[in-house]
Amino acid sequence: MGYTGKMVRWLGGLALLSGCVPSYASVRYDDGYYSRRYVDLYDYSPDYYGDWRYNYRSWSPVIVYESGGRYYPRSFRGAREVQVYRNRSGYFLPPRDRDWDRADRRFDDRRRPNDSDYRRAMPRPRRP
Repeated sequence: MGYTGKMVRWLGGLALLSGCVPSYASVRYDDGYYSRRYVDLYDYSPDYYGDWRYNYRSWSPVIVYESGGRYYPRSFRGAREVQVYRNRSGYFLPPRDRDWDRADRRFDDRRRPNDSDYRRAMPRPRRP
């Protein structure tokens, strides 16, 4: 086997190894990517969710991501993190009660909803 045969084997091995190297694509995840996958955010209603003093342990704290007035379940660049609650009825904001701040230790104060979140939240209809 001469020099040419060794070179062909070396180039063939190099081509085979290049198929094993991961390739990276540039994908842009912005609010347009999740345009169909936003979540509805509701305001807390004691008529709908019950008194928070008795029911808040069944609520799950989750983080949604706000961008352009919409809330998305997955993060993307430029979105603001907002911690809300979720139960089988959907996503809703925490109660605005003075005693609430001391009640649930699972809630992260750094991701607390602001006034604009409360203004954008949809009201729940009363249960029959």
